[in-house]
Amino acid sequence: MDKRNEETRPVILLVDNDPLNREIVKDMLEHCGCRVHVAGNGHEAVDAFSRQSFDMMFLECLIPEMDGFATAEKIRDMEAKNPGRTAGKKVPMVALCASSAAGGNEAILRSGMDDHLAKPCRIADIQAMLEKWLAARRPEGGDSDTQGRDGSPAIDHEALKMLASLQPQGARELLTKLITVYLDSSSKQMKDILDAVNGHDIPALLTAAHTLKSSSASLGAVNFAEQCKELEMMARSGAIDGAGNRIAPLEHEYGRVRDSLALYLASL
Repeated sequence: MDKRNEETRPVILLVDNDPLNREIVKDMLEHCGCRVHVAGNGHEAVDAFSRQSFDMMFLECLIPEMDGFATAEKIRDMEAKNPGRTAGKKVPMVALCASSAAGGNEAILRSGMDDHLAKPCRIADIQAMLEKWLAARRPEGGDSDTQGRDGSPAIDHEALKMLASLQPQGARELLTKLITVYLDSSSKQMKDILDAVNGHDIPALLTAAHTLKSSSASLGAVNFAEQCKELEMMARSGAIDGAGNRIAPLEHEYGRVRDSLALYLASL
């Protein structure tokens, strides 16, 4: 992996005192394309947070000395006292705990954690949490909902599985090629859309929105494809005066799509 790709991988703090569980979850996170820093207890986690930045945290609830709840409270207190350190955005925290030992969702949320995974967790659960919460830290998103407009994730993985089935023996290579091509071409098409809206260029908007709609739908970016379709239909009608109001949501959703695909690509 080249240095640029290495630097764009999410940095995760994993807090768990059990060596076996810690290694299993660490391997899952790394498989999902993350760089992982491990801590064996709450004191180590707080120390790690004081020294470096993390994109997300996974905390075992019942760790000795300082449990996951107290650790989360301490880190949230550190964030509140120094908001500039994280650009005013809280680091997403996910509780890892057996369903019978979690203390309930209220205890988790009260501690400052954002979500939870029941143990033993699956790699699909880890992937879903990464996609859900890492998108919330994108600067383009502001206070927007991290889910799509219909509550769905940025990418429907069934579409990627369907593409993989086209070449079962070379699925990894095929998906790597398709996603890489999309990430490169879609950035140009997004620029074309922005330029067309700013320049009130109806034919250019029609072409760019239609092209991006089709390629995005092929990779399972259903919500984003629908937004592109709305711009396409505006261009077809010849009335694009309100297109500028759709740019911010479009850019936010595009950021979610890129994040999800980048994570998926790294997991390959």
